[in-house]
Amino acid sequence: MRRDIFVDDSFALGGFTSGREGIWTRDSADMPATADYMELSAALGTSPERMVRPYQANGQRAAVVEPRHGGSGIIKDNEPTKTDGLVTAHRGLVLTVIAADCAPVYLMDREAGVIGLMHCGRQAAAGELLRNGVDCMVSLGASAERIAMIIGHHICRDCYEVGEEVCKEFADCFTPGQLMEIFAVKDGRYFLSLSQALIFKALELGIPGENIFLRGECTCHCTEFFSYRRGDRGKQDLAYLMMK
Repeated sequence: MRRDIFVDDSFALGGFTSGREGIWTRDSADMPATADYMELSAALGTSPERMVRPYQANGQRAAVVEPRHGGSGIIKDNEPTKTDGLVTAHRGLVLTVIAADCAPVYLMDREAGVIGLMHCGRQAAAGELLRNGVDCMVSLGASAERIAMIIGHHICRDCYEVGEEVCKEFADCFTPGQLMEIFAVKDGRYFLSLSQALIFKALELGIPGENIFLRGECTCHCTEFFSYRRGDRGKQDLAYLMMK
């Protein structure tokens, strides 16, 4: 198992792990938490009943979760479904999302006592997931100008080749100058930087540049992580964030 910590202070604990087996989902609702969740919960000093995993859809929906959601997606089937972002104002509730190349985005407003964790793939980077997550945080008392944002491990631009149709999707959301920083073109092939797109989105939402941190390695380059683009199937990495 590789487990990297991105934040560990008096306010929050957040990181990213491959797990020992890379299996975070169950085959049926009556199955217990996977061994990886059991091992991670023990390492965090908590239990699966205090952790939440949404049923992700590579979409734009973010949801506020509370203690009643504890165990969702891990030891029981419950809300939230078709959701790629979680937000909470409850201490000790561990937000988790699975990823195997997409970018985990960690959001924290220490003054308001609100955190969020987003699973940002191509659709989210071009869409409204980050905005929806920030809106959920604001509804709980957070403020965009106080939010600290960390972009964790994800596939890098050198590895993330996309089709020309993806460039056209992004052209509807970003300026020509921004597109030049988001995409690299090599021999007529297009390569996408998720992190650069997410940084532009965050700045547009009012998150200060000095509050945005890029901590990630490339999941495709680094063989200690699982990567869909590299060929891993049925195994993923997990991002997690907990307010202490």
